[in-house]
Parts: sequence; C-alpha cells; structure tokens
Amino acid sequence: MENFLAAVLTEHYKPLTLETFKAEAPGNGQVLVEMISAGLCGAQINEIDAVKGQDKYMPHFMGHEGFGVVQRVGEGVGKVKKGDYVVLHWKKGSGCDCFGGKYFSKLGIVGSGPVTTFAEQTIVSENRVTKVDYKPSLDNLYPLMGCALSTAYGIVKNIKKDSTVTISGAGGLGLTIAFWLKVFYNITPVMIDKFENKREFAETFGATFHTIDAFNKLDKTDYCIDTTGKVDVMSKMFSQVKKGGSLILVGQPRVGESLVLENALSIFDGIKIFSSDGGDFDPDRDLSDIVFHVDKNKELAEKLITHIIKLEEINDGFTKMRSGEAGRVIINFKENK
Repeated sequence: MENFLAAVLTEHYKPLTLETFKAEAPGNGQVLVEMISAGLCGAQINEIDAVKGQDKYMPHFMGHEGFGVVQRVGEGVGKVKKGDYVVLHWKKGSGCDCFGGKYFSKLGIVGSGPVTTFAEQTIVSENRVTKVDYKPSLDNLYPLMGCALSTAYGIVKNIKKDSTVTISGAGGLGLTIAFWLKVFYNITPVMIDKFENKREFAETFGATFHTIDAFNKLDKTDYCIDTTGKVDVMSKMFSQVKKGGSLILVGQPRVGESLVLENALSIFDGIKIFSSDGGDFDPDRDLSDIVFHVDKNKELAEKLITHIIKLEEINDGFTKMRSGEAGRVIINFKENK
C-alpha cells in the first residue's frame, strides 16, 4: 500500500493521534510487515502516562505485540522472507538488532522503535519477528504470543507443579498467567483486583476471585505474582508469600516510587523476590510450543479476548482497559478494509 494509517503518541496523557503516512522501504536488517492484528497492552498505557519518565522522542509509533505477513525485507535479512507469516514481539530473538522505520507526515519525521504494531504496516527489526505456521483461526490470538501469552508462559514454566499461587491484577496479563496455570498444571490461583467486575473474567480461568480489601484475610501461597505495578499492592503481596516462597514482580512501578515491605523480617524465612522482564521466554526456542498449546486450548484462550476493534477505535480500547471493563483488546486490521 502506498499510504497507510497509524496511531501515534504525540503527547503524554493524551489520546493517540491517527495519522496517514507514506510507505517506506525497509533498510538494512529491517522487515516490512503488513499487519493483520495487534494487541493493546498495559505497557502502552504506562508509556502514555510517562510511568518510566518523560519521553524525549515524540512523536513516535506505538505497540509491541502483533501478527502480520512479510511484504519486503531489507539487505542482510535471512530469517524471514516475503510471504512469511510472523509474530511481532518485544523480546529479542535471532537476527539483526536495529531500530525500526522513520516515516514522513504532516507531523514531520516520526520515528519508531525496533518493534511497533499500531499501524496498517510497519518496519521492524529482524530480531523482533518470528515465523509461524499460519492458521486463520488464530488471527486474533497470534498477537498475544508477542507479549501477554509469551510473558506469562515464561513465568509459569518456572512454577513448580502442585504449588499455590496468588495473582494481583485480573487484567490481560493476570488472566493470561491464570490461563497457563490451568493449561500446564490445572492450578486454581487466587486472583485479587480492585474491580469487582473482573470476577467473571477470573472465574472463567478457574481462579478464586477477591477484591483488594481481602488482603491479609487470605491464606499465604507459594508464589505471589504482581501484575499491577502498584507499590502498595506489591508490599501487601509480599505479606502473602509462604515461608520459602517467591514474590514475582511483573508490573512496573512509576519511576521514583519506593517499595516498602510489610514485615520485612519475613525475608529471613527464605522468601525470594524476583523481577520478571518478560519471563523466561525466548522467541526462537519457545514460540512454536506456545502456538501448539494455544491452538490445542483455543476455546479457553479466546476467552482472554474481550474486545476486537478497528485501529480507529484504539483510544476507546485503552479507555476500556483503564476502567477494568476489558481483558485483552485486539485490533483486527481486516476490519479497516
């Protein structure tokens, strides 16, 4: 396509802007992908809200989990070729590690990182795409393999069978962790969220649901996994860990915040604290296994997705996520055609 539509971050705390761009050719180590679907992630809300600090490089493209078909490759790319169906992921895989494309519009030059997905087409780094065997029935699930399903997979694969688990945050990532716990171990986790309307979502994946005021009234568990990034919740989750157990931090706190542990003496009970930067997931090693298990459990996996939208509806999608109304929200680019 000569021109394409993309959602751009132009200012913190503001909705994304939809702009039309002229198509560009991929450069050395880059891959041009026509997007089929993309997922909205809490990481983009954090980016909009400057959770990690002010962005110095606006305006720029957004998104880091998606699925599409390769249209063209740049010089030096040998991992994929035109016509390959690929999952786009933020975790580095094999291949060239470089930045994405630069685009021209009425905003001037608009940049992009190694992977972006909120556009009808995108230029990404070779190491942010992995080829998959195409199954049309997975069109809306493939994007989640680029972040939500892969991150949760990497976390859950390191959890011991027959363990007890508490998850704080019944959003897209928390629910995806519950999905893998059910698929791999048939574990019934405890899920805690501030929104009562998340109860139905949690119970779909076999979880026992409680609102956030239930802290300190629940039994302690072997693993406590925080997906909220809220330091007060992290502190309370630490108090929920059994002796010899683990607190796994997935959600990222706002820059400059301090984490104060309740009953810090419990550290001497052998409690370990881990930060999970995307879980123990390697795209080259693990993606085929993820595709296999998601396809095998497709009916359950589809329940992770609560809304399928057009690109033009992206800001409404983020609003639904902020309100607790949504699980995972998927942009299906075929809806735009």
